[in-house]
Amino acid sequence: MTAYNLGNWLNIASFYMVAGCGAAISMKSGEFNLGGEGQIYAGGFAAAIVLAKMAGSPAGLAVSLAILAACLTSANLCFLSALLRKFRNANFLLTSFIISSAVIPLINGLISGPFRGNTGNLLATPFIDKAYRFTKILAPSPLNLSFFAALIICLLSALFLFRSDLGKKTCIYGISQEFALYSGFSENRITFSSAILSGGLHGLCGSFTVLGTYYTCHQGFYLGIGWAGLSAAMLSSSNPLFMIFSSLFLAAVTVGINSFTLHHNVGYDLGAIIQALIMFAVSIPFAKIYLSRIRKGGSHASS
Repeated sequence: MTAYNLGNWLNIASFYMVAGCGAAISMKSGEFNLGGEGQIYAGGFAAAIVLAKMAGSPAGLAVSLAILAACLTSANLCFLSALLRKFRNANFLLTSFIISSAVIPLINGLISGPFRGNTGNLLATPFIDKAYRFTKILAPSPLNLSFFAALIICLLSALFLFRSDLGKKTCIYGISQEFALYSGFSENRITFSSAILSGGLHGLCGSFTVLGTYYTCHQGFYLGIGWAGLSAAMLSSSNPLFMIFSSLFLAAVTVGINSFTLHHNVGYDLGAIIQALIMFAVSIPFAKIYLSRIRKGGSHASS
């Protein structure tokens, strides 16, 4: 394996780790956040716009505000699904997907319109200043310091879920909502905090792609990252520590497929098909659990 392929593999794995942690926290609360791709796109767009507006500002301040804007933007998108679930009894899985599907064309329109940069034929925001870009490792590969940040995020997510009081309550709530509520757990606190963290981590993933890999927010950069992160969460049974290995595995699949299609004149649809088959295989047990919860909720409502 060349240094470029190694760096590309680890860089893609870092995206899956961060997005996977966001998906895992939502799954631990008993919900599925299917809006990952739209949230990643929104986070990357927010980070790119903030950095473009703050050109010439100190790097530490500009990067910090860009990451904060990315996290808050995507957290609000996921928070909206939690609000709809709370006050309208809307299905979190469906609303997160629908909101994401609505946000993507909106951002596409903004990028091709008022926020388009001088990037030739590329539909993208202006390139960020070199002072704001993450330091590269194993050049010319795209690997950068965000890989180590992703490892830390996996560790912090595990500490939150398995060591903190709120994290433990979130896990219990995800296993049995009735037991959690009878034990006096705050449903609002668990639901809203898990949604905010899930969306925020997806937004953080989007900011990492802009700051460390693409240096701009171009149309379609998010494709595959959200679903792969969800697959990584499923493969790891929503354990952020195991997610490191599942992300490395899925990233290896992605890099291997891309390399094969490039050198053997095969359509890139092959990669999407193989990734879809992997996600289908790992999602079957979770689909059974989710459907059983829906049936149980329906039986309680009818009684």
